[in-house]
Amino acid sequence: MSGLARARAPSCAYPPTLTRLRLGRSPYSTFLAVAPRRSQYFNSGFTSSYDPSQDTGRGPIFAKSTFGVPQFYPRDLKRRVDDYVVGQERAKKTICSVIFNHYQGLRRRNHHDIQDQRLREKLQRQKFAQDRDLPDRAGYGGDRVHPVEGGRWLFDNPAISRSRRQADQGRYSIEDEFPGHNESVRGTHLPTEDTLTASSDNFYVPEDSAVPQHVKIDKSNLLLIGPTGVGKTYILETLSKKLNVPFTISDCNAFTQAGYIGQDVEACIERLLIEANYDVKAAEHGIIVLDEFDKIARKETVNGRDVGGEGVQQALLKLVEGTKVTIHVKDHRSSRTSNNTTSNYNPSTPTPPPPSGKSDQYIIDTTNILFVFCGAFVGLDKTVLRRVAKPSIGFGAEIRSGRTSLSGGKDSLPRELYNHLPHQPADFPLVGQTEVPHNFTPLDLTTPQDLQAFGFIPELIGRMHNICSLTPLSLDELFRILTEPRNSLVAQYTALFETYPSRLFFTRRALYAIAERAAKNETGARGLKMEMERVLAEPMFDAPTPYVLITEGCVNGNEKAGYWGKDGRMEVERRMRAEEERGGEEEGFELLREAGQSGA
Repeated sequence: MSGLARARAPSCAYPPTLTRLRLGRSPYSTFLAVAPRRSQYFNSGFTSSYDPSQDTGRGPIFAKSTFGVPQFYPRDLKRRVDDYVVGQERAKKTICSVIFNHYQGLRRRNHHDIQDQRLREKLQRQKFAQDRDLPDRAGYGGDRVHPVEGGRWLFDNPAISRSRRQADQGRYSIEDEFPGHNESVRGTHLPTEDTLTASSDNFYVPEDSAVPQHVKIDKSNLLLIGPTGVGKTYILETLSKKLNVPFTISDCNAFTQAGYIGQDVEACIERLLIEANYDVKAAEHGIIVLDEFDKIARKETVNGRDVGGEGVQQALLKLVEGTKVTIHVKDHRSSRTSNNTTSNYNPSTPTPPPPSGKSDQYIIDTTNILFVFCGAFVGLDKTVLRRVAKPSIGFGAEIRSGRTSLSGGKDSLPRELYNHLPHQPADFPLVGQTEVPHNFTPLDLTTPQDLQAFGFIPELIGRMHNICSLTPLSLDELFRILTEPRNSLVAQYTALFETYPSRLFFTRRALYAIAERAAKNETGARGLKMEMERVLAEPMFDAPTPYVLITEGCVNGNEKAGYWGKDGRMEVERRMRAEEERGGEEEGFELLREAGQSGA
């Protein structure tokens, strides 16, 4: 018996967790109270207690945000853009950072909205549970029911025994003349806070301390300045495909002030809605590129009003800052289906257009739409140089070499003026360096004062939080554009000739000659397309030929393109090697002559 008693004794005793709570001897009693623990005595079952209102004490790392790390970072976006765009390293870093921060802020805001909604639902459930217990606290719980809720009895004679009244409660109670009335008015007799204060005097909304107040991250719009053909819109198009968000480009030349002939500024929102396949939520998180933004600068008019300049700028103020725009859908859109809409955005559940003969309207909030302004801003560099350049007249003035100050030459400004710019080249130190890097131009020093002098109102300039300048393409970058990107021009025309069918080949010196002629046109990468069309005009007309070779002489107009039959592959390779060797000898002779060792 003694052995059996000793074996059963632990099952009757308290588990170690509850014993510590009763005695109060352990400093970790709070942790033990909220952490479920399995007893070491397996025959005593599961013993635990949990209080959701107390902190579990797991440490500060578990109190961080739970919406996860980003799926990509700005460097990942730039790596994607590098496959399609050559050069513009500083601009690509800035654009990728701005777009990443914009959508990271949207993810954070959506996460906080979900968490706040769950918290409000939890508080409502707790309040409902508390209100459900109020009748018991007022003394009408159990068998007693308030008269408003149908609790009046016919016999209230104290001579009738209590057991008799309880037994005949259902038989002698007053019948409900209006079914459902008792349930609808249940709890209305209890005093509430709303009845104590008049609604007309309650203008102040108290702050809800139960819901956390999160930091709101505002969006940052972007202004891109650069000459034509340097890749302003092409970088943004590439990024939009990576992000899978609605993306649209609107031309500012067609915008006019409301009430005049032309398009209103809300047309860009309508284009974004079409690009999002009429998904309002997706359109509110899209990207709008306003191209040719410099064309809406204020113009001096002799007669009339500047409806295409300053009037458009004033109309863009609220649109860029954030407002609700009503888009009316006309009847002519009823014939358009979701499959006919050309879009880079692939929604999961596209919204079909309204049926024929019906007009509809959409309300879009532009608060979370990212606006990117692009323009060439011809002549802005002269305004910058007038502001920052030192005078070259007078005693002690520096004499500039090379180009004049109005031409935007790189040697016209000192290196110290560019030290404050972000994304400095790693091979150019900030201190002790006088040479200006090739990827810096006077447009990098653009300030809001320069834009105001160009013709923009200060209210609109203040809504452009990032000003980024793109540099003109160098000769080496033009040559790399021909061969390096995924959609390079050489790859495009080679694939085109394969459809004839023909095999197209270029020599290295021919590609350099095309890049040199394109650089003289000063139209950026678009000049390469013009030169390729000019050089390949005759081979495309004479197609099909099995093999076509373009040499340097063909680009310069000294000879015609070479054609060979099916067995001419060896001859094409021989001609290409011969031109490469001849080019190497000429380059070596030029180097010797410059060094004064050619013997001539």
